[in-house]
Amino acid sequence: MPKSPRPHGPPVPTAAATWPQRFADHHTGDECPMCHKDFAAPDIGWGLLVKRGVYGNAYLWRSGNVRGYIVVVWTGGHVAQLTALSARELSGFMAEVSAAGRAIEAHYRPVPRLNVSLLGNDIPHLHAHLIPRHPDAPTPDRPLPFAHLDHGPQDESHIQSDAMALRALLTYTAASHPANSAT
Repeated sequence: MPKSPRPHGPPVPTAAATWPQRFADHHTGDECPMCHKDFAAPDIGWGLLVKRGVYGNAYLWRSGNVRGYIVVVWTGGHVAQLTALSARELSGFMAEVSAAGRAIEAHYRPVPRLNVSLLGNDIPHLHAHLIPRHPDAPTPDRPLPFAHLDHGPQDESHIQSDAMALRALLTYTAASHPANSAT
């Protein structure tokens, strides 16, 4: 007879696992891959800036199979966990995450569900994944596998037009970019 699942208590590990290489160093900020990004740039390779916030920047993800996937990255120095923020920082960061979510919902109507993930298991720098679950999304009853979010490039013309629309929804001003300042 199969064993019934445990209703309470910690999960039982199914197999040995290891944390990503250099995770402990990155967790403390040593050579953190996020901290080395140029947050003043309008394009950081894997994403286009759609909103420069006080606490975090919102980037439209370039790869994968989900249009409108945004990552909001904490830009106030190295912070690995949401729990390390002050109440004011937490409130400000989550307000910026929510604003990006509202822009996704407004631009990509209908969005039956917006998944928000704050994982940090691979890159321990505070960032939030906002994943619109479009009506035709696979596995609507569970989270999308990361491979679906990161496999292959999206159409660059869609990325550029979506970024422009999302910037407008987020009251983006190009003049706030140092790269676009009058010389």
